Amino acid sequence: MRVLDWFRDRAVRRIVKFGLPVTIGKAATSVAGLIVLALLARHLGPELFGVLAVMRTFVTVVDQYANFNTAQALIKFGSDAMMSNRPRDVERMIKLAVVVDAATETLAFIVIAGLALVIPHVFSWTHAQGLLCVIYAFTIVTRVTGASDGIFRICDAYRAAAIATAVGSAATVIAIAVAVALDASFGGCVVASMVGEVVSNLIVTVASLRVARRAGYGGWWRAPLRGVRATFPGIVRFMVATNAQLSVKRTHNELDTIVVGSMLGKIPSGLFKVVKQLATIPGRTFLPFEQVLFTELARLSAADDDTVFSRVLHRFTMLVLVGSLAIWAVIAIIAEPVIRTVAGAEFIGAAPAFRWYLLAMVLNVANTPVQRAVVALGRPGTLFLFDSATLVFLAGAVVAGAKLYGLVGVSIAVVLHKLVQMAWSHWLVARILRGRAAARIIAAQDPLRLPNHVDDTSPVL
Repeated sequence: MRVLDWFRDRAVRRIVKFGLPVTIGKAATSVAGLIVLALLARHLGPELFGVLAVMRTFVTVVDQYANFNTAQALIKFGSDAMMSNRPRDVERMIKLAVVVDAATETLAFIVIAGLALVIPHVFSWTHAQGLLCVIYAFTIVTRVTGASDGIFRICDAYRAAAIATAVGSAATVIAIAVAVALDASFGGCVVASMVGEVVSNLIVTVASLRVARRAGYGGWWRAPLRGVRATFPGIVRFMVATNAQLSVKRTHNELDTIVVGSMLGKIPSGLFKVVKQLATIPGRTFLPFEQVLFTELARLSAADDDTVFSRVLHRFTMLVLVGSLAIWAVIAIIAEPVIRTVAGAEFIGAAPAFRWYLLAMVLNVANTPVQRAVVALGRPGTLFLFDSATLVFLAGAVVAGAKLYGLVGVSIAVVLHKLVQMAWSHWLVARILRGRAAARIIAAQDPLRLPNHVDDTSPVL
């Protein structure tokens, strides 16, 4: 079958239709991110920019360990409720997501405030920089990203999400631009970053709640939470497993920055931040479609339509792999001019590491849909166990790479890690789908013996 024929598939057309506005929004966010990168890198220089990079990474990692990734729970269980025509249960899921997000983000801020005052020496921070980290950490108190993301996606409000995200990104750019125009100190830039991100978070949250109200779920704040576990069996295990899996995933994404900051110093941290920021280009281009894909896969899984599930996943994975490889081939050739244009000549030494790290992100883009398919099939716990195991591999590889080859060694280690993840994820999805097919055959022969599929949310291989 020709590739063009793939786009006649209804599910693929839905992914493209709803993914395009998300991609436009992400493109606007990417442009905003590059502007912020250029402004801060040129204004602060490699050393202070490296401090800010590690600071933001530290806050992000702690936040993700506290965050329960409520978007995936809202999409999975909310989709089930919508398909069963239970709008009040959708409202209960929205309220649960908001409450969990608010509680966990507050906890994360408290933890960061404590840690930022006792571990500055690990990253060679001054006491004042530790205090600035606490100020920047206030941004996470205003994040209700899980609930907001889930609302946008179950309501198919991808255009509203794109607009809100783009406007929020513009607020961050304006805050940083004002700080740079006023020749702000390092502390002023940190405060400006905090203010811009707080405004951005509030814009997205308000927009998502307006979408919920227009979709008929405006009474979510009055919905009772008592009996949620009985209404949504397995929800606690699912949320714990997805939180654990997301925490490990975020550690995978940020461990390299932590290692660079602690082993190689401030200036390499600044160079590596430029590497990672520019390497998001393939992901910014294709991963917005993955957001729509996950929602579609969750619905297909709930409907037990494994044939369409497998077909859509395969086609989408092949499309993003080929597209992201094309991006890598072009950008790898012009790596030095790109870095010089965005960050300045002081960061040109990051080019060799950038080429390798960009390849790692291409592999990550191709593997992300498959990992989301594991969650859509109700197996976040299994994904968590494997991600935990490969995290050990990544830690050893990154440390060894940093010692032997510096930033290039770190980037090569990440490439190897992504290859291992890709091979395992494809094997697991194929295994789960075979198991579901076998379960249906047994159920057809003896309906009392086994349900038509198994939705295992526990962390069992």
